[in-house]
Amino acid sequence: MKHLFVLMVFCGFSALAQAQHTFQGTSLSEALIELDKSSKHYDISFVYDELEDFTVTKTVKRSRSLPDAVREVCGFYPVRVNVKGRDIFVECIQKDRTKLMGRLIGPDRQPIAYANIILYNPTDSVIMDGGVSNEAGDFVIPCSAEQARVRISCVGFRTIERQMPVSNVGTIRMQVENNYLGNVTVSGRIPVFRSEADRLQYIVSNDEFARGLNAQELLNRVPMVSMAGGRAMILGRGAAHFMLNGRITEIGNEAIQQKLWTMRSEDIERIEVISNPSGREMMELGSGGYINIVMRHDQTLGWRGDISAEAGASDDWSERGSGSVSYASKKFDITIDTHGGRTTQTTDNLLEYRITDETNCDSYTRSKQVEKQVAANLMFRYMPIKRLELGGMLSWQKLWPQNTIDGDFSYTGFSSASESELAPYDNTSTMSLSAYCDWQLNSDGKTLSFNYNNYKKDDNSETNVWFTNPLAEKSILWNGYKGFVDFSIQSGKFNLSLPFNIVAIDAGGSYTSIRNQGKIQLAPNQDYLHFVYTNNDYAYHEETYAAYLSLFYKCDIYFIKGSLRYENTEVNNLFKKSTSFTKYISANYWLPSLSFSIKPSDGQLVNFSWETSSIRPNFYDLNRLPVFKTGYESSYGNPGLRPSRTSHLELSYHDHQGLYASVYHHHASNVVGWEKNLTVLPTQEKIVSASPANEGRSNQTGLYLRYQYQVTHGLLVTAEGDTYYHDYRATIPSYNHSHSLYGWGKRLALFTDWYLNRQHTLLLSTRYQHWFSDYNGLTATKGYGHFFFALRYSMLDDCLKFSLVAHDPFRQHVTDERIENSSMTGWWTAANLLFSHTRHHDHYIGLTATYSFGGKKVRRIHHDTKDTELQRAEKK
Repeated sequence: MKHLFVLMVFCGFSALAQAQHTFQGTSLSEALIELDKSSKHYDISFVYDELEDFTVTKTVKRSRSLPDAVREVCGFYPVRVNVKGRDIFVECIQKDRTKLMGRLIGPDRQPIAYANIILYNPTDSVIMDGGVSNEAGDFVIPCSAEQARVRISCVGFRTIERQMPVSNVGTIRMQVENNYLGNVTVSGRIPVFRSEADRLQYIVSNDEFARGLNAQELLNRVPMVSMAGGRAMILGRGAAHFMLNGRITEIGNEAIQQKLWTMRSEDIERIEVISNPSGREMMELGSGGYINIVMRHDQTLGWRGDISAEAGASDDWSERGSGSVSYASKKFDITIDTHGGRTTQTTDNLLEYRITDETNCDSYTRSKQVEKQVAANLMFRYMPIKRLELGGMLSWQKLWPQNTIDGDFSYTGFSSASESELAPYDNTSTMSLSAYCDWQLNSDGKTLSFNYNNYKKDDNSETNVWFTNPLAEKSILWNGYKGFVDFSIQSGKFNLSLPFNIVAIDAGGSYTSIRNQGKIQLAPNQDYLHFVYTNNDYAYHEETYAAYLSLFYKCDIYFIKGSLRYENTEVNNLFKKSTSFTKYISANYWLPSLSFSIKPSDGQLVNFSWETSSIRPNFYDLNRLPVFKTGYESSYGNPGLRPSRTSHLELSYHDHQGLYASVYHHHASNVVGWEKNLTVLPTQEKIVSASPANEGRSNQTGLYLRYQYQVTHGLLVTAEGDTYYHDYRATIPSYNHSHSLYGWGKRLALFTDWYLNRQHTLLLSTRYQHWFSDYNGLTATKGYGHFFFALRYSMLDDCLKFSLVAHDPFRQHVTDERIENSSMTGWWTAANLLFSHTRHHDHYIGLTATYSFGGKKVRRIHHDTKDTELQRAEKK
C-alpha cells in the first residue's frame, strides 16, 4: 500500500505538471514560443526582439484556450494581442529602443506585484509613459526619453518619486506606509505642444484632431508657422528650411511642397520648429529657421501603402495624385512614393508708377501659371549590425511650368499699347541624394553620424514676348530668348554626440560646394538685348568650411545650451563675355548662440535664446536669367551678392493650459533688396529691369500670442495673433539713394476643429486669418483676409478618408501695396512711389480621397538573424 500511495502521488504531480505551463523570469518571447509549440490549432506570430525584455513569472493552466493563455502571459505589458482565425498576432505597442526596467521588492525582499509606475517629463511634468509590475515585481516600460521623473506607488507602501535614467535601474526597495490619509489620484494629460530649450514641438501623434491631414495641412496647426504662397514661414524669421528626421533636405521648394502633400499624419510623430538654429542645425543656405519633421519609428514588419487623389477647381481645373508603398523587415526598411499632377494659379495685377502730379504710368497684367509635375522618392534604412544604421533618400522631380501673361501698358503723352507674353519652360528637373550613417558607440546614446547630400537642378526656359500696338495691323516679336541654368550642391557633414548624466557635448564639421552656371541665347534679330544683358554667360562657385561645438547642461528646473560655429567661405564669380573677374573671400565668421530654459513650476516653461547666423543668397537671386513680367519689365539675378548677417533674440513662455507667448527681435544687415534700372535701347524704347543688391538693414520687434482651448471633447478652438514694428532702411550705393519704411504690422487668426459625430470620424475644420497691415522690406500692404474650410470623413477603421476643402471662398485675398521705389532712375525718377493692386485668385474647392492598406499585419518571426539570438530562440 505504501508503494502504491507513492506511485499515485508521483503520477498526480506528473499530470499536474503536464496540465500547466510554469514560467519563472522567462522572457515573453520564449514564453510565446513554448505556448506556440503546445498547440496544433493556432500559430503565434511576433517579432522576437520586441518582446525579449519583458519577463513572465506565471503559471498558466493548459486547460485554458491558447488565446486566453497568450493574453494572460502578456498581462499589463504594452502588448497588443489580435486573433484572426487560427493566427494570433502579438505586437509591442510602444517600440522605443530604450526601456525603463527594474524590480520592486518590499522590506522582506518579497516582490511587489501590480505597483503603478508613471514616467513624467523632467522638464514640464507631463506624463510620458506608464506601466505595472508583474507577479515577480518586474517592470519594463518603453520610453524614448533619456531621463524621466519616475513615480512608483502601491497600496500599503510609501510612494517613491525620483529622476532616473531610462535604462535598467536594478532592484528598488519600497518601504511600508503606516499612515493612510486618504486616497491619492494621479492625473495628467497628453500634451500636443511641448517646448524644449531650442525648439517648439508639435506632437502630431497626441493630436486627435490631426486625423487624415497631410504635412502641408499640419503646418497650419503649428505655432509660429504660417503658409504663404506655398512656402512655410516662421514668424520673425522668414521662409523656413526643412529637415527630415533631423537631416537637412536640400531639395527645391517645389519638391518640398509635393513631399509635404504626400506625408500623412499617421506617419508623423512630431513637427519641430527651430527658430534659432545652432550647432548641427545651423543653416547652410537661405534665411529663416528650420522645420524638422520626425517620422514615427514604426517597426511593424510587412507591407503597407497609401493611394491618394485630389481634384479641384478655381479659374481652371487642378488635379494631382500620389501613391506610396513601404516594406519593413528586421534589418531593412524601404519606402517608395510617387506623385504628380496639374495645378493652376491666376493673378490680376495693376501697377501705377507715380512720376509727377500730372504724369503717371499704368501697367495691368493677368498672369496664369499652369504647372505639370511628376516626382518620385526612395527612402531606405539598413541595419547590418546592432547600433549601426545606414540609410538615405533619393528624390527626382520633373516640371513643365507655363506662364502666360496678358496686359496693357500706358503712360501720359503716349498712345496705349498692349502685349501678350508666353513664357513656357521646356522643362525643369531636379535630383537629390541624401545618405547617412549613424553609429551608436555605446548603449548610453553616444553617437557618431555622417551625412552626404548631392543636389542638382536644371532649368531650361524659353520666353517670347509679342507686342501688339492698336495702330498696327499685326503683332511683332518684341523680344525672345532661351535660358539654361544648372545648380548643384555637394556637402558632407559629420557629428559626434556625447551625452552624459546632466552634461552633453555635440561637435561636428561640414564642407559644402555650390556651383551655379547659366547662359542666355537670344532669339534671331534680338541682338539689341545684348545692350541690356551684357554679361549673360556666367559661372558661380562657392565653397564653405564649417565647424561647431555645442555644450548642454540640464537639471530638473533649467537647461542651458551654448554653441559656437566657425565658417570660412570663398566665392568666385566669372562673367565669360567680359574681362571682369571677381573673387570674394569671407573668413573668420564666428557665429555664437545661447539658449536658456527654466521651469518655474510644473507645466510651465520659460525660454530665452539668442542666435547669430550668416545668410547666403538663394539661387534665383544669383541667376542672370531674365524673367519678363511685361514687355517693358524684367528681372534678373546678381551673382555678386554677399551673405547677410543676422541676429535673433526670443523670449517665450509655454504652459499646458494652452498658452504660448513669444517676444522677439530680429536684426539683419546686408539684406538683399531689388534695384530697378531704366535702360534706353538704341531703338529709343525703354526697358525697366530689376536686379537684387545688398542694400538693406532691417529691424523687426514683435509679440506673438496663441491660446488653445478644448471646449468639449469634440470641439477645439485656437486663437492667435501677432503684432510687430518694422523698420527697414535701404541704401543704393550705385545711385547714392537711401530710403526707409517703418510701421506696425498686425494679424489675427481663429481656428476651430469640431467632431460632428460620436465616432470622431466626421471632422469640420475652419481657419480665418486677417492681416490689418503687413510689411516686407520697402513694401507696405493694407488689410486683407483669408478663409479656409475643410470637412473630413474617415471610414473602414481609418483606411478610407475623404476631405472636402475650400480656400478663400469669399475672395478676400486682395492686396493693396505701396512700394518705396527708391532705386528707380532715369525716366521714372527716384523720388516716386509704386502702387500695386493685386487680386489673388485663391478661391478653390477640392475633394481628396485617400486609401491605406496593409500596415499592421505582422509576419511570422520568432528570432533575429544574429547567431546568438538564433541560439536563444532554439534553446530547449
